[in-house]
This record gives sequence, C-alpha cells and structure tokens, in this order.
Amino acid sequence: MKKYQLISLTIGSVLFLFGSVDVIAQSNVAMIKKWGEFGDKPGQFKFPTMITTDKVSNIYVVDQHNHRIQKFDSDGNFMLMWGKFGTGAGEFNYPYGIAIDSKGDVYVSDMNNNRIQKFSSKGDYISSVGSYGTGDAELKYPYGIAIDGSDVLYVIDAFNYSIKKFSSDLKFISKWGSPESIGIKLYMPHEIAITKDGNVILSDRQNHRLGVFTKDGNLVKRIGEYGEGKDAKGGQFSEPHGLAVNAGGDIFVTDRYNFRIQKLNSNGTPQVQWLASGIFEDDKYFPLGITIGNEGSVYITDHYAHCIQKYKL
Repeated sequence: MKKYQLISLTIGSVLFLFGSVDVIAQSNVAMIKKWGEFGDKPGQFKFPTMITTDKVSNIYVVDQHNHRIQKFDSDGNFMLMWGKFGTGAGEFNYPYGIAIDSKGDVYVSDMNNNRIQKFSSKGDYISSVGSYGTGDAELKYPYGIAIDGSDVLYVIDAFNYSIKKFSSDLKFISKWGSPESIGIKLYMPHEIAITKDGNVILSDRQNHRLGVFTKDGNLVKRIGEYGEGKDAKGGQFSEPHGLAVNAGGDIFVTDRYNFRIQKLNSNGTPQVQWLASGIFEDDKYFPLGITIGNEGSVYITDHYAHCIQKYKL
C-alpha cells in the first residue's frame, strides 16, 4: 500500500491511498452540488473541518486554516463570514467544531485557544467559556461539539479525556469520561452527535468504532470494527470521524481512511455506503465533517480538496 505524508495542523495524519472500496447501494446516491477551492476569498477554503445546518438549511462551515466561519445557503451561495487568526473575542486559533442551538446561535470550538465561542447567526460575538487547564470550565483542545433538544452543549475535551456539558449561556453543568471510566477506552474521539432519544454518539476514531452513551455517560453499545481498503465491509471503519443523525434516527459517518460515507440505521446496521465523485481523479478526497439538511440532503467537507459536496440519497 503506497503511503503519502500529508501535513495538516488539524490532525497531522498519514493518508493511505488505494484503488477501490466495496460500496453497496451507491446507485441511489447522487452528488448534486460541489463548491469551493483552496484560497482565502469568500467561498474558498483552507482545510475545512466541521459543518452544520440551521433550521432553514443554511450551511455553516469551519474554515479552519483561514481561522473563520463561512455561511452559505443550501445551494452553496455565499452569505457571510466572520473571524480571523488571534486570541481576542471573535478571533480563532484553528477552530474545529460547530453547532447551532434552537434560537439559531452558533457555537464554535476554538481548538488552540482552548475555548468555546458563541455567536449570533450573523456572526456577532456573544460570549465564550474556557482556557487551558483541567478545571470544570477549562479545556485542553476541544474538538467536536453538539447540542441536544434542551440546548445543552456537549464538548469533547480531547486531552482531558472527557465530555463536558454546558448550558446555552456557557455555564458548566457536568462532565463524564476518562480513558477507562466510561466502559470503553476512548482514544481522542473527534466528533459527537446527539440521537433523537437523547443518547450521545462519539466517533472513537482510533478504536475504529462508534460509542453510544446515555446523556450521563453510561455505555449503551458499541458500533463497528476495524476494516480498511477494498475488502472493508459495511459497518467496518478506518478512523471514523464526522457524525450526523437525521430526523429518522439514521446515523451518517465519514469513514475517512476508507474515503467513504456510511449510513447506518438507528441500531447501527449498515444501509448505504458511497465514495465521493472525483476520488480517483486526483486522490484528494478526504471526508471529514458531515451534516444533514432539512430536506434530507447530505453535506460533507472535503478536507484536502478544500470544498463542500452535497448529496441526495
């Protein structure tokens, strides 16, 4: 297997390139839109990470190496952007995760500033929480974030090996987790999603599986196992990363080193897998973030091709 070292301040991983992946039920999946390229102008990206949608299917993208957030309509038309490199209010140092509450306010995990920042839907700064440390309201490199139906914010506090919960005004509520204490050894989970019944899903990326927990951190089940390359089957992963849950409870996962997206039902049974258009043209495809629009379309960030892809199932 041929290897290439790709340098990224996001994850600094080795990308494996291979000729094919078994894909089932791909014939019903169509890419209907693609936008973006490398750059720092509106609508351009430098290593986009996570992505989310609001109630009217506007798209918010963490444009990580440009240290900003970009907002688009559901067809990819640029609307606005905010942020720049720095440590002040509204500035970012390699932001990573993003989530939106029921009021439309936007939360961003400002990874290297070790904080969460909250903004209006227009990008106006509201408040923040966090600084480097081990205390309840302190963080060590926050990764993915998610918001439940009660507007409770869940944060992956990666190097404190815990999940922290905050109110919508960013007051600390509780925390759970450690490498061992929650019934499953978690090795730097990167992304988090909330199911329709309030359970928490974590992409346990280097254990190559998903962990499903109650809102208080009790293990419900594990989903998946390791599998990579052309023989990888549905439900097998090679460092699962981005997560999204649709209105029906189906789980969508970016299976990044298999260069594919997997759709599982709420029980974790594989349903659909597909590769993005263009993977064999330039070998840049690297799915990272994923979200579901209100109309059911699937949006992903292509981390190394610096673009957004929209699919219809």
